[in-house]
Amino acid sequence: MLTKEQKREMSQELRDHLAGVTTLFLLDNRGLKVNDVTTLRSEVRKSSGTYKVVKNSVAKMAVEGTEMEAIAPFLSGPKVLAYTAGDGVALAKVLKGFIKQHPELSFQRAFLEGKVFEAADAEKIADLPSKEELVAKLLMLLQSPIRRLAVALNAPLQQLASVVNPIADKTGTQES
Repeated sequence: MLTKEQKREMSQELRDHLAGVTTLFLLDNRGLKVNDVTTLRSEVRKSSGTYKVVKNSVAKMAVEGTEMEAIAPFLSGPKVLAYTAGDGVALAKVLKGFIKQHPELSFQRAFLEGKVFEAADAEKIADLPSKEELVAKLLMLLQSPIRRLAVALNAPLQQLASVVNPIADKTGTQES
């Protein structure tokens, strides 16, 4: 049993970890094996995330007075936190893929950019394109008009060259 002082220290440590976090998933954990948790932690780390089992009372104290306080009412029963300050979509994809293979773990809620989402919406986050994919699509959209303009400006020059080339070839062969 933890003392109140230990709980306060743990909650302060968790609060420090959550300070720069933009995405947090609250997961329901019912019987996940230790080996599976180790595998999941490794996969979550690869997506620049953190997977943490923490007492609900400690988590409630950690989010108290912060913008994440909205998840406090959902902290009951066997819950796990998965969070990142990086790409939340990448973390969601890792979690969703793992949950498909291990139904003992399930989405409960998601906290994304200041809002709390239901479990179904948390799963949908995994279906969104990643930040890199969105940037690539944006660049393609921005390049498209410029590319079309370059082609349109180049077309008259190509047409002129195709008309002048045969004439130049004719005059070159007549002089020989």
